[in-house]
Amino acid sequence: MRRINLELDFVPPTLKQVLWRAGCPPHEAGREIESRAQKALSVLKELYSEAIYGAVLFPSGEHPDFLQNMWPDKLVSVSITSLGRTVDKLLDGPAELNRFMLDSAASVAVESLMKALQAAMSVSLGMIPTRRVAPGYGDFPLPVQRDIVDLFPDLKIECNESYMLIPVKSMTGVTGWIPQNS
Repeated sequence: MRRINLELDFVPPTLKQVLWRAGCPPHEAGREIESRAQKALSVLKELYSEAIYGAVLFPSGEHPDFLQNMWPDKLVSVSITSLGRTVDKLLDGPAELNRFMLDSAASVAVESLMKALQAAMSVSLGMIPTRRVAPGYGDFPLPVQRDIVDLFPDLKIECNESYMLIPVKSMTGVTGWIPQNS
């Protein structure tokens, strides 16, 4: 297992992405909804410095048991990203913030952070990623969430008894890596 430390080129969510995530097609949003989404984006922008992330690599043949022979012949990365705890406080905060739009914006942002981490790894490794999978999708058991969190004790991301991540706007992922020339 090898920990990777990378600088990320994080791309913040756009108004259009937030509106789609909120279930509102941008061409139908109207000024009021767009204004609420824009406010959520500006609040979130102040929190990007709290974003945390990490990744570890497992060479072929050295995968931990919880990866269940996923890509056994490939280099595999296990990643985690989070927007931090302040977002959780805001999501529980005053209604005038429009928590629904903030939740939508934060969901897009944590996914963007994971994509930025994966892109940085691709450049650093000189390899192409497989599709990212996460605990709870398909037949990948949700309890693996705890195994992944345990790989990153310094990041202060927790996994509760229901396997929910805390802070809430956190995500995990497992990716196989393929040489670019194959």
